[in-house]
Amino acid sequence: MHCVTLSFVVFVWTVFTKLCGASLQYALDDPLASASESVRGALIEAAIIPDVLDDFQPSVYVTLSYASKHKTVDLGNKIKPKKVASPPVFTIDASAIAPTRTLRSNTTYTLVLSDPDATSRAEPVMGQVCHWIITNLTLPLQPSHSGGALDWLSSLLFAKESEDTGIQEIMPYLPPGPPPKTGYHRYVFVLLAPATEEGVRGELTKPKDRPHWGYGKVGAGVREWADENGLVAVGANFFYSKNKKQ
Repeated sequence: MHCVTLSFVVFVWTVFTKLCGASLQYALDDPLASASESVRGALIEAAIIPDVLDDFQPSVYVTLSYASKHKTVDLGNKIKPKKVASPPVFTIDASAIAPTRTLRSNTTYTLVLSDPDATSRAEPVMGQVCHWIITNLTLPLQPSHSGGALDWLSSLLFAKESEDTGIQEIMPYLPPGPPPKTGYHRYVFVLLAPATEEGVRGELTKPKDRPHWGYGKVGAGVREWADENGLVAVGANFFYSKNKKQ
């Protein structure tokens, strides 16, 4: 009887170790799965999925930095409001998710910033608030990285709608300013791309208002605006910020 029990335990342990080994090898062999899942996992843990976005698999990594204050947005780190008074510089990079992946040269990206926690996360009666929409982000003819990254410097950001860059700021940058005694707010950057290979038809619509992105419904925002304009989420990043008076 003891021999049978011992044999069963050995069998279970063997199966378990093989499964774990296979999972580990899968993560090592498929950097897209591991890197993409880490971003998705952070979005789920912070309830950005589903509060702001439907579930999706990130395919592009968005690195954002408030250069003047040396603060980088890092999937849920905490940044003081005074550090984010000016628009960030950012990099759109597919190789950070998968080293062999490059951005498609004919894709136009849109970056948005939204606060789902206005006026507070406990009572988001004004959420979502639209803080920024910038579009016409396309791959340069001579990308600065062999992996096909989009690098946008502050000089480009302030050359809005110029012939040199083609960048269009649909909604001007509104610095995050969480009210006193409302706790931490989630400030969510979402990178959007056309849902089909045909791209976006016509001009993207400008939200009628910042609160609720003009839809007049609590919780409305990025999801509704993206659907209206034929866009889907391909990447995201976020930070927390709160007023010093709590």
